[in-house]
Formats: sequence, C-alpha cells, structure tokens
Amino acid sequence: MRSYASLLYTPALRLAKMAEPGRVRADMLVVDLEDSVHPEKKAEARAQLGQVDLTGAGLPALGLRVNSITTPAGLEDLRTLLELDAVIGGVRVDVVFVPKICGAGDVAVYRRLLELTSRPPRICSFIETVDAVENAFAIAQVSDGLCFGQADLTAELYAEDPFYLDYARSRLCAAAARHRVPAIDTNSFELHDLELVAAQCRASRAAGFTGKAAIHPGQVDTIARTFTVGSEELAEYRRVVADYDAESGFRVEKDRVLAPPFVLRAKRMLALHAPDASRPSS
Repeated sequence: MRSYASLLYTPALRLAKMAEPGRVRADMLVVDLEDSVHPEKKAEARAQLGQVDLTGAGLPALGLRVNSITTPAGLEDLRTLLELDAVIGGVRVDVVFVPKICGAGDVAVYRRLLELTSRPPRICSFIETVDAVENAFAIAQVSDGLCFGQADLTAELYAEDPFYLDYARSRLCAAAARHRVPAIDTNSFELHDLELVAAQCRASRAAGFTGKAAIHPGQVDTIARTFTVGSEELAEYRRVVADYDAESGFRVEKDRVLAPPFVLRAKRMLALHAPDASRPSS
C-alpha cells in the first residue's frame, strides 16, 4: 500500500456532498460508517453507499471505515460491502479501515471476507486499543497500513497519560517501518487554529508517521504541506541509489555520505512513496 499524505474523513450520511468535482483535495476520501454516525442512523448511512454517484468527483483514492465486526453494525457493514463488490457510488474502494483491532487474528477475519470481492481492498488497521499497542508488530505484519486512534485508546485508560500515548505512537511507527507499511496519525480536533494543526503535523512526521487524517476540509492543505513527499525529494532518493550503485559503494562527498544505511533508507522511502517507480527493497 502506497503512503497517503492526507486522508479526509466524511460521514457516510454526507457522502453526496463529496460527489461534486474538485470537492476533495486530500489524497484519499475516507467514507465513515463508524464514530461519525449515530447508532440509530447506521442503516441509513449504509444505504448511502449504493445510492450516491461518485464517478464524476475525480477522487484520487477511496477508503471506507467500517464498524467493528464484533458488533451487529460491523457485520452489516461487511455484508453490504460484499454485496456492492467493494464499489461505492461507482468507484472501487481502495482501502478498508478496520477499528478496534486487538491482534493479528482480527485482521485475518476481515482479509478472508474481503477476498470474496472481485478486487479485494487493502486493509488499514487501527491501533486504538491497549491490546493493539502491545500486538502492534504482529498486526502490522498482516496489515497494509496502520492508523493511530488516540481518542479511543485514551478512552480505555484511567487518564490521558502522555507517556503511554508517546509509547503507543512510537510502537506503531516502529511496527509500520518494520513491515514497510504506512503509518497514519490520528486526526486533529482543532478546526480553527491551523498553526496548532501544523505543529501537530510536524511532531507526527518527526515521530515517524507518513500521513495524517483530517475531519474537516480546512485541515487538508496544512496536513499535505507537512507530509507530501515532493518530486525533488524523490529525485534525491533516486540519485542516492543510482550514485551508490554507479560509484561502487561508500564515499564521502562535500554535502553527503554515500553508505549502505542511507541507500537502504532511500530505497524504502521510494517503495513507500513511489512504489510504481521503485525497485523492490530488502
């Protein structure tokens, strides 16, 4: 799964508004059936998936967050998605976001069900339970990406312990890097102070996250500026790989060192951010 710098979540009940061309500036639109939909409205939200026409929206990628399969709503979400053959509004779902994961076995259940579609979506697992934090490496091994769910994780704790949350974030990012999958940070609930959102984005990228979720279109550009890996950065990664191979290994230059660790990182960043143009990395 390639990395997406910005992901815009929208409640399924508001999906029709996203059908307008150019409305979505994020790298992926994620249709939400979970937390943003009241329990009494779940069936109505689910019905929107087959009623809205998204073919003219020009979406770069489409995701769907379902309810946990351990709940009746989650079972109905998966049943509906299978009936639609993982197509929403005429657009194929690229990624299914699965919440409340506790271990690798949970992911396997979703994987087996989604394999019943003609083109199975990838799976991005939420690390938002204490069990998931402890099992992050095993979950990453069987997932196509990881998302951090800070609000739900905090709800499991007696207090919003910043030290434990830092531990959870670090563990998620390390697990994602270990298994070469994207690490998507939790959304920001700050809707007006974009400087604060920008500071949160910088801290997230420094921690090892490769993208961040947004719950409002106004957050998207700020997130994209921090997490988008531009053509110049990708070109430099390619130069590092090419120069090392061409010059027979290690050397020190005026502004850089060419050595195996830097070459390996360049290859892995290319595989994450430009998979179609990169070679397989070890």
